[in-house]
Amino acid sequence: MMMLFNRHLLLIVAAIEIIITFAILPLFILPLASSTPAADNTARASQQQSSDKEGVNDRHHQSGGGRRRNQVIAPLNIFLLVKDHFDLHRPEIENFVFQSLLPFSTTKIENAEGDTAANNNNNRNTLPSRVYTYDDFFINLQTMAVDGILGKSFHKETNPYKPSNKVGKNDYINDTSNKAFYLSQDDFSSEYGKTLAIVNICAFLANAMVEAIQFDACDEWNGMITGLPLDNNNQVWGGVDNPIQMSDLSAVNGRYFPLSNACGQNGRSYQDEDVDCTINDIDVSCDVDRLLDMRASIHPKYNYQPGKETSLSDDGGALFRNQPPPEFACGAKDYEGDYAGYWDSYTSEFVQDVAYPSTTGRIDVEGCCFWGRGALQSKGTCALGKFNYYFGKRAYDENRPSRYPNVDFCRLPSVLCNTNVAQYGGVVYQELKWIIAFHQWIEDVQSYSNDETKWKYLPQLKILVERGLVKSDVRLFIDNVSSVLTRGCDEYLCSTHTINFLQQRRDNFETLVYDIFKLGATGQSQLESPTVYDYEYAEKWLHLKRPKIEGNILTSKHHELGRVQYYSQAFRFSPFISAIRTAAKYGLGDGRYFFLIDPEKGLSGFNAGLVNLAGFLANAMAEAIDHDTCEEFQWEKDMATGRYAVSNSCGQNGRNYGTETCPPWQSFISCPVAADAKMQASIPATSEPPFRFETKPPPFECIPRTVLPSAGFWEESTNKLNNKTSYPNSYGRTDIEGCCYWGRGVLHTRGSCNFGKLNFHVGSQAAAENRPSLYPDLNFCSDPGLICTDEERTMDIRWIVGMFEWVDRVQDYYDSTLDWHYMRELYKYVDGGMLDDSFIEKVNLILARGCHLYPCSSYSAVESERFLYSMEKKTNFRNILKLLFELPVTDASQNTPGSGGVAQPSEPFLNLPTKPPTGRPIPSLTPYPVKSVSNAPTILAVTVQPTTPRVPTGSPIEISDITQWNDGETHVISDKETSFLDESIVVTTNTTLVLEEGGYIEAPLNTNWPAVRLSIGSSFVGTGGAINGSYADPSFLEGEYANGGDGLHINNGQSSNASGSKGSFYDGVAILGGDAPAGVGGNALYVNGFGSEAKIFGGSFIGGKGTKDDGYSILVQNSAKAHVYSGSFVGEIKVDRNAEIIFYGCFKLDGLQVLGTFVDETNLDVTIRTSYGGRITLTAVSEQECESAPSMSPTTFPTVSPQPTPKCNNGERKRLSFVEISLFSMLLLSCSELSLSLRW
Repeated sequence: MMMLFNRHLLLIVAAIEIIITFAILPLFILPLASSTPAADNTARASQQQSSDKEGVNDRHHQSGGGRRRNQVIAPLNIFLLVKDHFDLHRPEIENFVFQSLLPFSTTKIENAEGDTAANNNNNRNTLPSRVYTYDDFFINLQTMAVDGILGKSFHKETNPYKPSNKVGKNDYINDTSNKAFYLSQDDFSSEYGKTLAIVNICAFLANAMVEAIQFDACDEWNGMITGLPLDNNNQVWGGVDNPIQMSDLSAVNGRYFPLSNACGQNGRSYQDEDVDCTINDIDVSCDVDRLLDMRASIHPKYNYQPGKETSLSDDGGALFRNQPPPEFACGAKDYEGDYAGYWDSYTSEFVQDVAYPSTTGRIDVEGCCFWGRGALQSKGTCALGKFNYYFGKRAYDENRPSRYPNVDFCRLPSVLCNTNVAQYGGVVYQELKWIIAFHQWIEDVQSYSNDETKWKYLPQLKILVERGLVKSDVRLFIDNVSSVLTRGCDEYLCSTHTINFLQQRRDNFETLVYDIFKLGATGQSQLESPTVYDYEYAEKWLHLKRPKIEGNILTSKHHELGRVQYYSQAFRFSPFISAIRTAAKYGLGDGRYFFLIDPEKGLSGFNAGLVNLAGFLANAMAEAIDHDTCEEFQWEKDMATGRYAVSNSCGQNGRNYGTETCPPWQSFISCPVAADAKMQASIPATSEPPFRFETKPPPFECIPRTVLPSAGFWEESTNKLNNKTSYPNSYGRTDIEGCCYWGRGVLHTRGSCNFGKLNFHVGSQAAAENRPSLYPDLNFCSDPGLICTDEERTMDIRWIVGMFEWVDRVQDYYDSTLDWHYMRELYKYVDGGMLDDSFIEKVNLILARGCHLYPCSSYSAVESERFLYSMEKKTNFRNILKLLFELPVTDASQNTPGSGGVAQPSEPFLNLPTKPPTGRPIPSLTPYPVKSVSNAPTILAVTVQPTTPRVPTGSPIEISDITQWNDGETHVISDKETSFLDESIVVTTNTTLVLEEGGYIEAPLNTNWPAVRLSIGSSFVGTGGAINGSYADPSFLEGEYANGGDGLHINNGQSSNASGSKGSFYDGVAILGGDAPAGVGGNALYVNGFGSEAKIFGGSFIGGKGTKDDGYSILVQNSAKAHVYSGSFVGEIKVDRNAEIIFYGCFKLDGLQVLGTFVDETNLDVTIRTSYGGRITLTAVSEQECESAPSMSPTTFPTVSPQPTPKCNNGERKRLSFVEISLFSMLLLSCSELSLSLRW
């Protein structure tokens, strides 16, 4: 019996051995196939077919070592083994990788307090991502690692697509062209096989975390940042106690978001990128169809949505300080002038139909449908074109395998994020956000090979693992990988494009490798190398500051938008980085370097470099960037006649550029003045329509006397050039022969000496004398216009020219008499806590006059007091240091880090104007101003200086300076307690402001914010009181704005007539623009946008006085209307861009003058200028008999309350009671509601 049992047992064992031999082992041990990871032999195909029937839980694990190197494991089982390892760490991975920042997370967790899911390993305030999950990641990783890009596909001939078949077949996974996500399929059984797979996945996830997962978004969003900042108290960014400031995002002044950012952000142009996008010598990039029309998916936490209350957390903590912009969209223009405009995050309004450029200059969104999508934010025509070539309709149409044969990813890329899917029968492809990311990793990273640098991804990955994952190797590896993914090249200095979240990518990778998977020597056991303050450190730091630099320093004033700031088109960030790299790292010839950092002095040397850069940028902002022009322009005019001398090209402000030669010991360097030279300054695009419509002087020219014997003038009032009459400039020149050395570059470098030095050290003269030269083919003496004319090449040069002048005239400055050396004084300033403003004042003098003390005794002393921008430069300098670079402008003894006693720079925060809505204005404790409508501003003595400086030129004002009402209620200002001084009021969202006798609103000093701004269907009723625009006092240090502020803005906040705002004005109300002793006066009343309307039945409107120009009493733009029944107007009126002003009474138009009488016998005599479709309509009224018929047509405007005022003695007019005003307001409101109801 026992023998029989043993025989049976032997038979069972033999059967088991047979089963193991023929059924199970073939699943693990297969013949060695191609080195291509996805190209296993027929055995893999049979394995794959069986795998479709097996569940993922049917695991067969590897048993024991000793496996031969010439055998590999089936791809499916490799994936299962890797996933098993990840599953062991699933809680940690989910708690670290698949987490979104609280302000962006769309996941709601009840009782999150104390829940570890709400606080991950990075100690960030996060919640689990809804869009990106652990399970979805591995489901899609399986198909891309096991099946490859040709798996589950359809083919026209072998497997035609049918709508009933949702998934294709694996007929082509063994094709030699198939590629798969790398899991060490070629050598998984080796010593490092599993580690290679894990590290490749970790590198992918480290990048996906910063690109998309942390924002819980599939579509790219407007305002993408370059890194995660912490505030001064190390509070979590975006936490309940630390709302995200708009200044943290990429926006102009932390406020204005170009809607054309859909075309590209951070200097990229997604549909116009010059990259190699060929496969088998075939260009596979998507064609750009300007008629495409689509929108991004709406991010429920970030994007603006009509009716959305506020961005508040569930417990009431603010997540965003103001309202971020709406989702991206692309589409064709519907009409001429249909420009994308911008989003104002402070007032939550669209400003549309205006040419407002992105960083790359786009002002529309035609064809701009290729923004980032998916887990790696794959963007651009090349990335989408490659995906369509392998996975989409193009592959199927060209008889190649295709996973999505009916989807044209070039025509409808929005399907990647489940939007605009109606064309495909409503099919939603949830997996696509992962599939496109894996494909980009396979195509751009795993396949990356650079023959020049000898850097190849897969060999570098193996070297990293085999060397034990040393921390220094790990950081260099992930930095290079991040550069390859985002910029297409390895090494940090291979491109000037910014690698967003560079430090976060590194931190994520190290946390995964060391802290979660415990690979190599743990991060804690490896000594941290000290920070090396070298050039690369400085450049990375500047890239981190890109949103602040680009949005606050590299900005210019928009002439058609009330001088609102926009991204400068002449001076951009990438050329700035390229130039600073050349000037600071490689040099400007003859051992000259722009000082950015001194590695030998560590942190102190870095801080000194930042101060030097701040001084340079502060001057560049005032000289050129603010005006968005590479070449000097006509700014000096005769204030009495409004004439500009044509000979200003020879020199402005009493200078004569041609005679400003070098001193005797350098006389051979000066450029010779060529009498026969003939050239003209270039005209920047942003000084022409559609950016600027107002008239302006012609560009500078130099012309021989034989051609133009005498130079005349251009007259502003007539917009005519007169060269028949000789007209001298302030130096006395009446010709323009040889006058070719006007200012050029970012500092508007001027004069024959400066251009001669430039040519001697970096131009053709250096090359002719066999010395190193940056531009050996450029002769800056014979053709200085080369600095600005060829825009594509000169974007770097215009920065280089300014940096060269800074090095030559500022950094190398030394006064031997007083023993004053710039570099020595720079370190004194830094080590002394950056307290003494006299430092920047002296620096500004050096650049403008050639010496550091006034009056100058230098050979180059130039009387340039009239145009030094001294206050502006000083304010720019302080604000760059404190608010952008966040260097502490305090006593050095209070700072502990760094040898120089200066704290480590960290991410700055700008003070932003916002206040929570309140039912009534906060009572003011300031004295009641004198009742007056004179031109003198009501300004109180400044007794306490603000402790925090304003942000640089044109930037927003402080948080305490603006009160916002958006509650839909009526707010009345009628006495001292309800009035506002040093405050601006923003009224939005169908809210009404009533100003009565005894009330007043006066804007703060030196700001570009109006005293009152209406938008989004709001109303103003003025029966008394006064509104004063900002007074520009150039002696007030903390205020930088030289031009007076506007009194009242009436705007259309969005995109319909219903959202236009209204204003009604009656006797007793006074609206004043701010005066500007050193600039342009502010406008009194500004009416802007279709649907916006002002009805003036009385009141005083007084444009601000300015030394450069006065403000308008009324400015009407962009299809707005102003109805004028009476009133007093001091200052010209301007109407342009299809706007209209209508006067009711007996009037005639005589040239630019409108003359006549209103019904109440008030006389009118005002100058009105029109341009670009602006209209003046003179309308008779039945209550008045005119001696002639000057009016253009009878009135059709309804004469509802108030009725025309009867004639009164002594010119007095009847005052309306508050009851009458209320009845009139109620009638207007009823009409508006009726109109809105009819529209709906």
